[in-house]
Amino acid sequence: MAYLVNMRQSEFAMTDTTETTLIPSSDVLRKILFVDEPFAEADGLRAKRSRYLWELLYTHFDADLLLLKNSSYINHPVSVHKGYDKLYSLSLEAGSDMYPESYHILAEGQGERFANMLDSKRFEMIVFAGLSCLPLVRIARRVLPRCKIVIDVEGYALPRLEARWKANKKLESVSNLWAYTKQYVWDKLLLKRDVNYFFHNPEDARQIMQALKLNEDACYLFQLPVEQADSDQSSNEIDGKYILFGGLLESESNREAARTLVSEVYPRISKKLIEKDIKLILCGSGMLAEYCGGRILHYNTDPLIGEDEPKHSYTFQELLKNALLVLLPLVHTDTEDRITQCAAAGKALVCTPKAVGSWKLPEGSYVAGDSADELSKHVLRLLQHPKEADALANSFRQYYLENFLESGINKAIINKLRSWIGDYDQ
Repeated sequence: MAYLVNMRQSEFAMTDTTETTLIPSSDVLRKILFVDEPFAEADGLRAKRSRYLWELLYTHFDADLLLLKNSSYINHPVSVHKGYDKLYSLSLEAGSDMYPESYHILAEGQGERFANMLDSKRFEMIVFAGLSCLPLVRIARRVLPRCKIVIDVEGYALPRLEARWKANKKLESVSNLWAYTKQYVWDKLLLKRDVNYFFHNPEDARQIMQALKLNEDACYLFQLPVEQADSDQSSNEIDGKYILFGGLLESESNREAARTLVSEVYPRISKKLIEKDIKLILCGSGMLAEYCGGRILHYNTDPLIGEDEPKHSYTFQELLKNALLVLLPLVHTDTEDRITQCAAAGKALVCTPKAVGSWKLPEGSYVAGDSADELSKHVLRLLQHPKEADALANSFRQYYLENFLESGINKAIINKLRSWIGDYDQ
């Protein structure tokens, strides 16, 4: 959809949040249901977005909460959730070979319970946490056809599954083909246009908007306000100066970026790095370790670190604090929050055009190159002219301040929900 690809970031819902004013609410609080797995004490992006959204919902609406419980909750209680008017729960199946692994499939009899619950409460809006909830969205649309449906998309599994299959089209990898096929068929059946979407990153937004030919008014892109790194986790303990690369997930995209960085970019800049005593740090999953050695260091962010590995505990965000600049030779648009974390930290960014392709960052906030030679020249120039690096970093920081402050994001989300719910007439 060309209009999304070519628009500036601020034209796709990422308006200047510092100037957002809250739309007045009606005298009667609107009735909303939020649906997710237990999230109060869970880890990961999905749980963080759910906690953030849920607090906004129960603060500004009459909100009920539906928790989807898998078999693990048979042996331990669900963590305490707060703020709801009424709490519901449904049980999930352990899994089915006919459905995508990412989907929440209701256990036997639970679909009817869900339908009866919806019919008795007549919710005006239902907010579902992630595309995993698509099977439940289907029931909600059938039972309450005029109810406004919102899906908060923290990730889109289909492109990842497609890339995994295409990277290794062999007979022993036929399970990857089956996983991709299931996801493709069911997403095509259940993803609908008459639903409103929150998105976590612009690449997912671009792909889903293009596939469904969605109107921009039906979508809103927001990222969680960037949490400040714990100052007690001082990256000052790292010996010397360094350039930073982050590849948090074990993906072929991150692997290819690391290979390019080590085998093509580093040889072109190594002389200058040695001259100025600058190291290159690859921060991320354990798979990056194979590319490291000498002045190229690996800082592991995997939750479990083997006894034989050096136990570096720094995260990408913590390492940003004292990085000279960030180097991201990605082959796909960043979907791991590296762009926003760099902007929040106010760091000069050198990357490929594809890394920021769907972000549409303002000019003068980063430098990009298509080839290893171009990227290397950018790095050498910024090391030679630190004031230019500072100017890029300051511009990038300003972009963050104009788009990611919590107060502005809160108001923008509430305004979007109120505009979507509109004059409800069930």
